[in-house]
Amino acid sequence: MKIFKWLVTTRYGLTFAFVAGLALTSIYIFQPSWLIKPLESGAQEILFSLGVGIIPLSIWFVWVLWLLANSFLGIFKKWRYVIGFGILTSSSFSLMSYFQADLPIIGNHVLGGNVGINIRGSEGILGLVRTSLPLIAGIYFIFPRTSTKTLLSLAKRSSGLFNHSFKMGRNKFSNARNPLGRQMQEHFASNPRREYLMLEATEQEEEWIEDIDELYASSVPDSGPLASEATPSAKALGIDQELITTAKRKHKPSITKLPPLSLLSPSISAASVSGSHQSTAALIEETLAEHGVEVSVAEIRPGPSVTMFGLVPGWNRKPRNTRDQNPSQNLQEDIKAQARNRVKVDSIIAREKDLALALAAPSLRIEAPVPGESVVGVEVPNKDSTLVTIRTVMESKEYQEKIHSDSLPVALGLASAGEPITIDLLKMPHLLIAGATGSGKSVCINTIISSLITHQSPEKVRMLLVDPKRVELTPYNGIPHLVTPVVVDADRVVRLLRGAIHEMLRRYKLLEQAGVRNIQSYNSSEKRKENLPYFVICIDELADLMMTASFEVEQSICRLAQLGRATGIHLIVATQRPSVDVVTGLIKANFPSRISFAVASQVDSRTILDTAGAERLLGRGDMLFLSADSPKARRIQGVFISEKESELLSEHWREQPTNINVPEIPLEELAREAEVAQAESSSDPDFDENDSLYDRVMKLAANDKQLSTSLIQRKLRVGYPRAARLMDQLEQQGIVASTSEPGKAREVIYLPDRYR
Repeated sequence: MKIFKWLVTTRYGLTFAFVAGLALTSIYIFQPSWLIKPLESGAQEILFSLGVGIIPLSIWFVWVLWLLANSFLGIFKKWRYVIGFGILTSSSFSLMSYFQADLPIIGNHVLGGNVGINIRGSEGILGLVRTSLPLIAGIYFIFPRTSTKTLLSLAKRSSGLFNHSFKMGRNKFSNARNPLGRQMQEHFASNPRREYLMLEATEQEEEWIEDIDELYASSVPDSGPLASEATPSAKALGIDQELITTAKRKHKPSITKLPPLSLLSPSISAASVSGSHQSTAALIEETLAEHGVEVSVAEIRPGPSVTMFGLVPGWNRKPRNTRDQNPSQNLQEDIKAQARNRVKVDSIIAREKDLALALAAPSLRIEAPVPGESVVGVEVPNKDSTLVTIRTVMESKEYQEKIHSDSLPVALGLASAGEPITIDLLKMPHLLIAGATGSGKSVCINTIISSLITHQSPEKVRMLLVDPKRVELTPYNGIPHLVTPVVVDADRVVRLLRGAIHEMLRRYKLLEQAGVRNIQSYNSSEKRKENLPYFVICIDELADLMMTASFEVEQSICRLAQLGRATGIHLIVATQRPSVDVVTGLIKANFPSRISFAVASQVDSRTILDTAGAERLLGRGDMLFLSADSPKARRIQGVFISEKESELLSEHWREQPTNINVPEIPLEELAREAEVAQAESSSDPDFDENDSLYDRVMKLAANDKQLSTSLIQRKLRVGYPRAARLMDQLEQQGIVASTSEPGKAREVIYLPDRYR
């Protein structure tokens, strides 16, 4: 571009272009032999040697020259592409050497030229190998990650195919040599006695399975494996069918199979302290020392997105003026007086911006002090953040312990020091999530849902998902955990929340009848009438619902949050606008556990966490988690789950048998029952002519000749519900006309004789 600009805008450029054009025109017209013959012989040599391969070679050479012209270091930054395309260019010679065509000047010749023939060598297998290897190497240099994954996938499939073929051949060989074994396999494969054992038996189920097996073994005569192809029934064997049914009902074997962790991306290794961390620690000490604050870095905790440096305050070197008061004080006492003057923590916090400037960090967060430790924590963002997979937290010891206990564990992320963080939804018991767009809020909700459906069966956990955005949670449609498909209509949410309240009240009645306090005690009680599953309600965008019906939504959410814990109902509510009209004080009071991702201002941070700090987060899953049992928010790098992983988990549950016996929660029917009960309790008896309001309304109609609900409110000083019911009853009696335009005044079409 610069050369072209120089040619068309400067005197020297225009002169050069004119002279070059004149020279080329003269050569084309006169065609001097002293110039044409060398050019023609040179072109023949090039075509004989390189063939058509001169075209990709020229393109690659011009591209390298362009990189060198723009920036000399550019060729080193893109060394993989330079080498990769260079290898591909060389492989094109041997690839084109397999073809021939008529070329200008030299006639019929191979397209790859003599160079391609020399690179290829022979035309047999060796030639194909010498042609394909540079091609594969060039592609690997350009796309290293994709090529590695492809090669590993091909190797894995080839190995699986080889193992399968080997096993098939071995089985055929064994069956051919042992016909009795083949008959025994066919006999036991067709035996219906052990159909129920094809399920995944848990530790609790093994007890009654072993009892039935022993009873069966003692009842069947020992007549050889091929004595009879038919299997006797339980009645013929004398097995007590009622005993078997009772055992099955007691242990409740589930036919569902939990998804394996192999569906998720592999875990990452923990970060370690490196030389860059040591240099950063030295820079922190030096920067604070320059401002008169002496500290020492006692510990370094590298995390996935930030690294925490634990600072221990030092001593102020300025001595107190004690010798002026007592001249006889010796030097030792002066040193003791100096040692009592400790560096204040506030002086470290005041140098936050100076530290950020020295470390070239976009933002710093100082935690003074770190809970449970006598250090001041300085969290410095890493230059390259590490992606935390959900499998990393799921394979931790803490998460595995919670799985085997009666709890609902959720993989949340890694702390700033790199330790896995797991939360129990039963102890929270509700969670409020806030964050700006793109900060990781929806990924966090997907993580919570994926954690629940990975290790909890639909017999234990049922869910209601609300997604007004229609794209975040709809991929979970079809899994058996859902009580209804993902709700995307905001008008339907209020009705379903009323149904959830009715379900909560129904559960309280069951707890009262059983004489227990919570759902855990009820499910383990002998007085239980049914097994009550945990019910998790996830709302992705609260602000959209508050704009539609703020009063009903706030009232329903607060009532569920206040009373839902004992009955196993838990709420997970998220919003991207944590303002006071969305996250009201009543909602905050009932959600002690909160998560804040990166927000726009300090006001939003104080709204969700009651403290500042969320406005300094880095985004992309960086969060502050405030739990009910923690006085301060904790910084965590949230785990990431991709769309592919979520789809694999959902597909696993969709492939489960459709006849799964899961406890139903009919929210639509419960909402209808609640509305009918509310209507019956709030309905007033119709007024008659003896009612004092009747005379006043009729007099008003006689005077104005037109009536409206607002007019009745003003004149009779009654509320809107009462005035609206008066208008409906006047319309039923034929006193006022009906209208299709709400809010308009209605004409009085009839009056009794005594009011005329």
